Amino acid sequence: MLKQLKRARDRFFGIGEADTSVPVLDGPLKPNHLLEEAAVFFETDHLEDLCVTADDQLVVASGASMLVLDEAGKAQAIATLDQPIQALAVCRNGLVAATSNTLHFIGGSLGGKQYRLPDASFVGCINAVCEHPDGSIVVSEGSSRHEYGQWSRDLLSDGNSGRVLQYFPERNELKVLRQGLRFAYGVLVDSRGAIFTSESWAHRIVEVGQAGVRGVYQDLPGYPARLTRARAGGYWLAVFAPRNQLVEFVLRETGFKKAMMEQVEPNCWIAPALHSGNDFFEPMQQGGVRQMGILKPWAPARSYGLVVRLDADFQPQYSLHSRVGGLHHGVTAVTEYRGMLLVLSKGAGRVLHLPLSDVQ
Repeated sequence: MLKQLKRARDRFFGIGEADTSVPVLDGPLKPNHLLEEAAVFFETDHLEDLCVTADDQLVVASGASMLVLDEAGKAQAIATLDQPIQALAVCRNGLVAATSNTLHFIGGSLGGKQYRLPDASFVGCINAVCEHPDGSIVVSEGSSRHEYGQWSRDLLSDGNSGRVLQYFPERNELKVLRQGLRFAYGVLVDSRGAIFTSESWAHRIVEVGQAGVRGVYQDLPGYPARLTRARAGGYWLAVFAPRNQLVEFVLRETGFKKAMMEQVEPNCWIAPALHSGNDFFEPMQQGGVRQMGILKPWAPARSYGLVVRLDADFQPQYSLHSRVGGLHHGVTAVTEYRGMLLVLSKGAGRVLHLPLSDVQ
């Protein structure tokens, strides 16, 4: 009874669980045009992830193909899997790629090995992999209820079935480190062996330990994705979609969400997106203000491009943006390569590059 009264009070006053406020982009997150004005290094369909190998080769995942890019951005396929690649990382002087149900090891000491995930407990929502100093593979799974491409359905369904797992290749063992996460998206292991993940629907980064999870960066203005260690210390964070007040309001309206998902096409849901502005039926278009044909950057954002530079304590130092009306949205991966910062915009199907000296 008390819970029902508290819920009714919160809804009446717009506080607590009914609060639809969103953090302001200011301070280290103050908007700029660095991502939108960045040079295009490589462009193709179905880009997903990227990494730099031990011998300094840049590798990107595009559909079911694994491509090596030279300094001019020309691609050469080094492997083609039987399913689209959902995550990619360096492992044992080779590579590990995750598809919906299998970990594939390419090159290095584990080259040729495959591990098929248990069908009973996986629906195909692996989204990041990372090598642990002990030689195991740490894996993030966004949802155990919805497939990888159904992330917006998981958000609108109040998804909290994400997991962080650890795979030990020598004994072919998979261990669940933490479950019940609100869409785990991205894993990172620091120099001490501590494991971190982005909890997207909770808008935070957490450390995963035996005693539970500990928030290290809270209340982001968007939905965080993959994390990467920076060579100068600290980390890079990709933010794949923005938060806004309309979506925050819809997330609290259970009946409306259910009806919308049953009756409306997914691309027209009131939900974040990796790109926008290409469909006449998209929601939120009336919230924008156009002058001389240009969508003003303070219009409500359905998609956005954002990279955040974090220090060693996961606190933001500065950021790179592609604002409302821009093209380079849906950032899912970041890495450093030969003095350049490479940013994967899944929404635009592009890998962008910026000199690190200009960014810093």
